Amino acid sequence: MIEFSDQVVVITGAGAGMACVTAQTFAKHGAKVAAIDINAHTVEQTVQTIRKSGGEAISIQADVGVESSVDAAFKTIESSYGKVDALVNVAGLELYKDFLDFTDSDWDRQIAVNLKSVFLCCRRAIPFMLRGGGGSIVNTASCLAFGSVGRIGPYCASKAGIIAMTRDIALEFGKDGIRINTICPGVIHTPMLNRSFGTEEERKVEFAKIEEILPLRRIGEPIDYANLAMFLVSSMSSYITGQWIAADGGLMCRLPLM
Repeated sequence: MIEFSDQVVVITGAGAGMACVTAQTFAKHGAKVAAIDINAHTVEQTVQTIRKSGGEAISIQADVGVESSVDAAFKTIESSYGKVDALVNVAGLELYKDFLDFTDSDWDRQIAVNLKSVFLCCRRAIPFMLRGGGGSIVNTASCLAFGSVGRIGPYCASKAGIIAMTRDIALEFGKDGIRINTICPGVIHTPMLNRSFGTEEERKVEFAKIEEILPLRRIGEPIDYANLAMFLVSSMSSYITGQWIAADGGLMCRLPLM
């Protein structure tokens, strides 16, 4: 059994989806969770759920794409816990548009939330880990870093950037006992996925098509991400750093030729 007793784990985007379940899962395994989200109400709900189950957590409202907001969040973490053992960057934003319809603000916001946030949070978390003698960071990219479904260019660019930055940070801080890896989720049941489709009936049709393509014949659940994140944070992955690992049900095994 993986345990994180007395470890402080920071999780961004923890108000919903994969990050919400990840926060609850880490807490269930003994971690003290610092849950960050731009939505104060939903992240507080995550924390209340953790506390009702006997876990320990604090909620922090922050826009992880803004430097001053991230700085304030980590000051709260420092005053509450005094250390950071692990960081799981999950917060993300996607937008579908024809390429020529994307505005500068569309680009800037997706890069800020998806990519700059990883830079900002890693930059604030790593000094804690250096003082503590090591730590682990899990970043969240996507299978869309390697290919596209169309009309989602800025998102793809941001996710590819996360993989490249992960390698660089891992190279620099490996000697300090800090490991950094990236999870590339495939199709996961989340509010973000639901928003990608129209009505509930349309979702059922599209989900059935997706499941037929996937080797495991099912769309992933947030717990599939959470379990992998726990493994990458834990000592069970102590010789893994600078890597990307797909949690995609085998999606990237298939070439759409036959």
